[in-house]
Amino acid sequence: MSQDRHVAGGPDERATSEVIASLIATTQALVKKEIELAKLEMQGILVDKAVAVGSALVAALVALFILGFVGVTGAKALEQVVAPWIAWAIVTGAYTLVAVVLLLVALRFARRPVVPERTKASVEETVAWAKQVASETATKEPK
Repeated sequence: MSQDRHVAGGPDERATSEVIASLIATTQALVKKEIELAKLEMQGILVDKAVAVGSALVAALVALFILGFVGVTGAKALEQVVAPWIAWAIVTGAYTLVAVVLLLVALRFARRPVVPERTKASVEETVAWAKQVASETATKEPK
């Protein structure tokens, strides 16, 4: 099947069946490329998310040790002003408040949808192109 007979902007002298066969082959190749793009984009997204989660876990572990020392230091300092049990209750309340706020922030971020934007845009362009080609092919008279 020779496609070099078709000049851009000029009349296409191929038979309708040849044009349809070419359109099907091109569409199949395009769909395969769209799927390949989606896979690559999703792999990139997953790698980014995995790095973020790993880094966050290590930071959380270190922060856990720091929080322990800060809590003890804060409670001991408050013992100078109030009764020991009140000092420890204040520190516990502050930690609880921070944990709840962080949990709410995490839930907000976790609920964000992950959409491969480039693939979506590319598929929309492909659908528009296919509709245009199909309408142009349908309006041509068979030879």
